[in-house]
Amino acid sequence: MARRIDKIEKEIGYCQIKLEKERRARKQAQFLQDDIALLDQLLERCTCPEVVLPAILQRHDGSGGSGTTRDDFLAVGLVEILREEREILDRELQELVGRAKAFTGAEGKQCILEDEKRSTLKRLSPAHSSRFRRIEDGLKKAERQWNHFTEDLVNLHAGIRFLERNLDYLRSCRTFLLSAKRSSDIDLWTRGSPLSITFRHSSIGRAKEMATGADRNLKLAQKELVCLASVRPRPELFQRVLIPLLEALFTDIFIDGKLDASFRVVEAALASNLKLTEGMKEKRMLLEEKAGESEKRRDEMFSRLGANRQGWMMR
Repeated sequence: MARRIDKIEKEIGYCQIKLEKERRARKQAQFLQDDIALLDQLLERCTCPEVVLPAILQRHDGSGGSGTTRDDFLAVGLVEILREEREILDRELQELVGRAKAFTGAEGKQCILEDEKRSTLKRLSPAHSSRFRRIEDGLKKAERQWNHFTEDLVNLHAGIRFLERNLDYLRSCRTFLLSAKRSSDIDLWTRGSPLSITFRHSSIGRAKEMATGADRNLKLAQKELVCLASVRPRPELFQRVLIPLLEALFTDIFIDGKLDASFRVVEAALASNLKLTEGMKEKRMLLEEKAGESEKRRDEMFSRLGANRQGWMMR
């Protein structure tokens, strides 16, 4: 009977792990759905559907930079990136939905196993059954906490890795803006070069690519952080930079004639995200300590449960 209950409990433990992984996959899927909806809004706001964007590109393939409007600038700088990002997120969403479906059925199986365990325990004496249930309640709590801590650390490790990449991209973005300030990049933009070409062949264009990479890695980090159960990371506080940078670049290039506002945008995002990332690393250290303590309590509860079962065998 002890071996049978051991087997049932292990299977229940596997079900709980699957349920927690399913919960996190669905949480990430919801995050992606919200982000896709935001991308759709941005695409609509750019007022550049497929029939309009080629006209903008054609209009600026020979016209002077002085004719560039803010909407044109944002459209050429954003639309292709947003469409590509939407395709990427949609593929990731389908993968997450499939992953969540792979865990479907764990809850039903757990209910069946719980019924089987109750039926088995009825065959024990009242004293043994009561003692077992007290120990089991403590074990359930320790197991649930340990499971949350373990899964949280997986998400937190991944999230911090993406946050560090976000910072690297922001630093590279700042470097390219500094290079543009020291060169004649602004003249290149204002003397009539086509927007679509200038974005690809200038330090300012490279800065935009770095901002795109920064936002992409921040999004991946946020997708991990929204799963956390025992840590409150507030991932919405991290700053994305691509759209604010492009808006500042238009002002810098076509109005002020100097790259000050765009540089401030990147510096502010870098300082803020760096501070928040260091905070996440501190939270990770505390969580690692709690996870270690939780594992010890879990092992102790298993030992107590094992000793209790040996008492059944001896009787």
